[in-house]
Amino acid sequence: MTAKNLFATGIALLSLGTSAFATNYSGNGNSGFGGPIGLGSLTLTDNGTTLSGIINKGPNGFNDVLVIYIDSVTGGFSDTSGFADGNDGLRKAISGFDGGANRSLMTFTSGFLPDYALALGPSSDSFGGLWSLANGGGNSLGFVSSANLTPTGTSGNSTYSFSISLASIGITPGNSFGLFGTYISNSGYRSDEGLPGSATGSQGWNSFTQTSFGTYTVAPVPEPGTFVLAGSGLAMLALLRRRK
Repeated sequence: MTAKNLFATGIALLSLGTSAFATNYSGNGNSGFGGPIGLGSLTLTDNGTTLSGIINKGPNGFNDVLVIYIDSVTGGFSDTSGFADGNDGLRKAISGFDGGANRSLMTFTSGFLPDYALALGPSSDSFGGLWSLANGGGNSLGFVSSANLTPTGTSGNSTYSFSISLASIGITPGNSFGLFGTYISNSGYRSDEGLPGSATGSQGWNSFTQTSFGTYTVAPVPEPGTFVLAGSGLAMLALLRRRK
């Protein structure tokens, strides 16, 4: 085998042995807040223990909050009517509630009962985190962990990344979960932009009804043969190096 063919074969085997799942989601095409989310996209990948995401921003600034509701375990909520946690901007965004009298109710579609919510506010709140959902007032939403959002303090970056532990949402390798994103201010004033999925409703302090959502399947535990492939690829690359 020539050195060129040896190199190509080694790279191919290494790729097969170390490949990760990636799923891409497009925004819903709406641009009520300028289009950073509705005209953007999201890519999710995982390594079996950590879920990683990249938001590819659409036009204009990421000035508000992308709330991604996650349906990953049994139970969940059919709407946000009981969420009244207004203790900070990201909690208000998850609740769709300004802490006073104004609310933008989100009713979830059949087959989607979220248990958790990611709230990503790189500019408005300079933070992204994961909360468990619960009815109630201030601090009723349970903070789970940081979402490791980066960058923060800016609305104009072309991409934003985040990551959470799959165990934190009760997911193990090979299993799937649903997700639905809505773009909303940190006072609970909702836009018509969504990612993943979509909802109908008039932008503002109005009621919305979810119409679709996305699904993500976590990479299964690699079969023993996968490690053999990766090892073979490394061995071929090592052989090529010795020949040189």
